[in-house]
Amino acid sequence: MMPEVGMDADPANNVGGALEGGGAARLAAVSLLRYSPALVVFIIVITDVGRWADPDLWGHIRFGQLVLALGHAPARNSYSYSAPDSLWRDPEWLAEALLALSFDTFGIVGLKLMKFGCTAATVLLMALAAAATRASVLIQLVVLTVAGVALIPMMQFRPQLFSYMLLSALMVLLARDSFRPSGASLWLAVPIFVLWANTHGGVAAGLAVLALYAGVRGLEQLAGGRGLRPPLRLGGVTLACAGATLVNPYGFGNWLAVERAIRNPMTRAIISEWQPLLFKIAQQWHESPGTAVNFAVVIALPLALAVCVAIRPRGGDLPLVAIAALMAFGAYLSVRNMPLAVIAAVAPLCRHASLVLEKTRFGDPATVEPRQASNEILVGALALVMALSTGLFSRSLPDSFPQPQGAVDFMRAHELRGNLLCDFSWGDYLIWRMAPRSKVFIDGRYDFAYPITAIEDYFDFKFDRPRAAAVLAAYPHDYVLLTPASPVRALMERRRDWKLIYSDPDSLLFARADSPAARLGGVPVRGRQQPETFP
Repeated sequence: MMPEVGMDADPANNVGGALEGGGAARLAAVSLLRYSPALVVFIIVITDVGRWADPDLWGHIRFGQLVLALGHAPARNSYSYSAPDSLWRDPEWLAEALLALSFDTFGIVGLKLMKFGCTAATVLLMALAAAATRASVLIQLVVLTVAGVALIPMMQFRPQLFSYMLLSALMVLLARDSFRPSGASLWLAVPIFVLWANTHGGVAAGLAVLALYAGVRGLEQLAGGRGLRPPLRLGGVTLACAGATLVNPYGFGNWLAVERAIRNPMTRAIISEWQPLLFKIAQQWHESPGTAVNFAVVIALPLALAVCVAIRPRGGDLPLVAIAALMAFGAYLSVRNMPLAVIAAVAPLCRHASLVLEKTRFGDPATVEPRQASNEILVGALALVMALSTGLFSRSLPDSFPQPQGAVDFMRAHELRGNLLCDFSWGDYLIWRMAPRSKVFIDGRYDFAYPITAIEDYFDFKFDRPRAAAVLAAYPHDYVLLTPASPVRALMERRRDWKLIYSDPDSLLFARADSPAARLGGVPVRGRQQPETFP
């Protein structure tokens, strides 16, 4: 029987593909986890240093609290007046319940500890995938450190954390299947996909990764004369994982929600994190050069992999290289896929970097000096100091986007309630502070809980398109809450049937001119800018 591609019968070849000599030395390669746990902890702390509240965090926690109160995933949208009681399929229901449980139990520190736990799991799993390639400790250290730095802005308090963690777990299984066939069974992917389908819509990317691996590896096995049994095993695992994604409260409806989110053209054109990578780099270079630099770090990983593969293409890991290429293309299409590209690149980059550098001291696993206990203690202490100094245990969480706190305080002080046509980014905050007495036109669940007509109407109004006035007349709005820079501000200020009743540097609040709110004494009230913190 011929040896399987990537699993050569000679164990020395498993280390570096087609290595010439030195096979016994290569077997000395160890995991960075085993060589220096403190360095891995340090990388985890680096990856976790960015902490701020996403505009959707208020909604994620409120919806998670609803799940905990009901004891099951929600089915109807009770927070909106533009789509009252519309069908609500929430692929993130379990992640939101865990966020809510963390916050309800330990407050902001609980959220930070949950995020730290997900970050730690992601880095640890990437380290295991890197170790499966038997690259030198130095190569593993460099690749994992760059990956950790690249992930800093993306590791936030969002259900996406579970996609990063579960993709990392899947990559461990695939790397071990490629390089260490006795290391782990691919059937362990089935429970991974059950959890994934209930925590985040990124399960679609995970299934694409597994299907691509099965297809490329199966073709390799057929070409290598292994017969049909190995490809059938891979196909069986893929089908079982696809079936596992149906184990959720919505069944196949979960996939309909994910498919709608992916295909919605308005999302790709308007929502920042869905926009193409090159477009965002050009935009951020003028607005926030630091963010553009982070994009460059992300690009460095798949680019380095491409260079290494060009120099040493034969590594017995063609399926992993194909996965990294697919995820890199996904990041090119949409910046929200950048973390997936980083995670997918780790194992094949370690593999091919070890092939390129195999004859150098940097790439030889046997040349690494033994780790001293004093060094471990020092690095561990530095990691602890960094975690404390960056606020891991503080009760403060800055907000990444100004919320209309002053306008909401004004409404609550005057007991104003009703239907709020608000900026899309404020919907979750308003649900957090105003529901159930007030309802919103739209919020961050737009793809999961709103009909396409309501989404189209919102964007027609937001960007002051020709139908903006018609949208204003078509729904029972009681208030309109805008940012001062909103394109539709001029329209609202021209309308005599609407009156500005509150303003501050972050928000403008309009009420119907014939409403009691418009007759309050002293309006329009000029407020002050509020602290930008969660909650």
